[in-house]
Amino acid sequence: METPPITRHHFTATRILALATAFGATLSATAEGLYLGVSASAAFYDVDYSKAVDSRHADNVSANAGRIFSASDSADDTTWDAGLVLGYRFGLGPLHLDIEGDVVTHGGEASARLPGAGASSGRNQLGEVWPEDWSLAKDRSYGITARLGGPVPMFGADLSAFVGVRRLDATFSTSYTGCLLVSGCPPGEFTDGRERHDEEYDAWVAGVAFEKSLGPVGLRGELRYTDHGNSKRTVRFDDVFVTVPVDLESGEIGLGVSLIWRP
Repeated sequence: METPPITRHHFTATRILALATAFGATLSATAEGLYLGVSASAAFYDVDYSKAVDSRHADNVSANAGRIFSASDSADDTTWDAGLVLGYRFGLGPLHLDIEGDVVTHGGEASARLPGAGASSGRNQLGEVWPEDWSLAKDRSYGITARLGGPVPMFGADLSAFVGVRRLDATFSTSYTGCLLVSGCPPGEFTDGRERHDEEYDAWVAGVAFEKSLGPVGLRGELRYTDHGNSKRTVRFDDVFVTVPVDLESGEIGLGVSLIWRP
């Protein structure tokens, strides 16, 4: 009896069967349960800083009484992060859901110089936006993330998408030279000052991750975007009847790597 030739359809079916077998093997190797890990990442950190000097109080008698001046600035830089990860993996048929918490320590800051704004060229009047050097440094953060993913048999790895929420603690620092005299400031009468403020951000994060199993340890790489939102406050100079609302908005795009241990 003559053996029938191998057709393209037979070849395609064979490939599909091989992929299905590999897919099933990958699924059987996927374990549920608790996992621990360490992480490190680098991020492109961007900050927008805006402020206004409001002299519209009825008791303000400076040269800028009744006026408001505004100025804004932006800065970006690379920051570095390191953290600890604790999570639990749930099986969802061919997929898996990871619920993960983490604590991160941050390094680096974004800094720039705000040129100021006002009616005088020398910024020597009360009620103007003074020139200042400023910076916003990330200190620490913690959050919870949900990761939904599944195996990619041809790479022998997992691909997942994730979303989460975070709380970020940051430090805003500024140093300035300005005028606090109602009559204006001649040379030598300017006031120098430095301030530090604790800022808190409620952020959200989203991204994609790729994890390769190396025995009991997984090597995970990820790309993430984090929107920190903004932090607002108002500084009051009650003795000269001036208020200064401040707004700091920030976000970042980061690349990270983690070592995940699944007992």
